[in-house]
Amino acid sequence: MTNIHIYHKINNGLLALTPAAMILSPSPWALPVDLALGVLFPVHGHIAMNMVLTDYVPKLGLGPGFLKLTRFLMLGVTGVMTVGLWRLNTEGAGLTYTVKALWKGPPPKDH
Repeated sequence: MTNIHIYHKINNGLLALTPAAMILSPSPWALPVDLALGVLFPVHGHIAMNMVLTDYVPKLGLGPGFLKLTRFLMLGVTGVMTVGLWRLNTEGAGLTYTVKALWKGPPPKDH
């Protein structure tokens, strides 16, 4: 299976899990979905960004070593994002609840 096939399978999974996560949050049922999203989003982005790097980095004319360097750096970014989302899901409020909080206003001030 090629990266593009994996990318499309992950895309289909995200299309199903993202609305499910919004419906389930906040509840204990949201945790497994948040954990899955916390892995699928970074992997999805990693594969897509590697395709972009493969297309555009060689056009800079800096040689094949530079493409390897950018891919290695992308792997680091993906790793940091995955660890951050894992910590948010296991030690924090969770990915879905955190995203939902963006649409909530600040808590009312007591007078």
